[in-house]
Amino acid sequence: MPQKTPIPVPAKPVSTYGTPSSMWTGNGAPSGLLPHAVVAPFAFQAVPRFTQCPPPPPDLKEPSRAKLVYGLTLPSASETPTVVQEAAEVMLEVHGVEEELMDPALLLVYELTVHACRFTGAGELVQVVIRRDGDAFQVTAHDTHAPHAHRRLAAACDERRRGSLSDVRELSERHHGEWGFGTAYPPAAGVCTWATLVHTPHSSPDAEVSQGRAD
Repeated sequence: MPQKTPIPVPAKPVSTYGTPSSMWTGNGAPSGLLPHAVVAPFAFQAVPRFTQCPPPPPDLKEPSRAKLVYGLTLPSASETPTVVQEAAEVMLEVHGVEEELMDPALLLVYELTVHACRFTGAGELVQVVIRRDGDAFQVTAHDTHAPHAHRRLAAACDERRRGSLSDVRELSERHHGEWGFGTAYPPAAGVCTWATLVHTPHSSPDAEVSQGRAD
């Protein structure tokens, strides 16, 4: 049977039992990121029906922004957000991420990892996925706190999650992105939380010169 797409919880305080919705950026346009990137950190693309054995050789081309896709699995611990942030800084630098996107992207990585650790027991594992698709930078974090079956408990837990994600919400919306969370599907467990930042490049130097001449 085909795998169901999870129902991301939007920023507005509505029940997680609402109707399914698509992933959208803050400016009302589709983000272009694949749904399975929100579901599980291990399936970045559809599994082919027939596989090549041995598999093709690795891609040895220079890293680029278009190839920024990494998954990290770490124990839930106080230093884990810092470890993930420092690793992400290397990834972003190697892939030539724009300078103006670096600080907000690293802050988003840190805050989402902090959130995942808050909802994951000590010694259990959190999973963080960092990827880039076009102008959208996305971070996805999986924690092990299973959703509650009882509606009242689920609603209370959702409110706690929204409170934990207040900085993520502000950061994502400030950069024309979107955020949400929903039940994770195998091979991931617990809850998947995601947020995007949309890179909006500044005016080109030529445009600035032209504007200066016009003034």
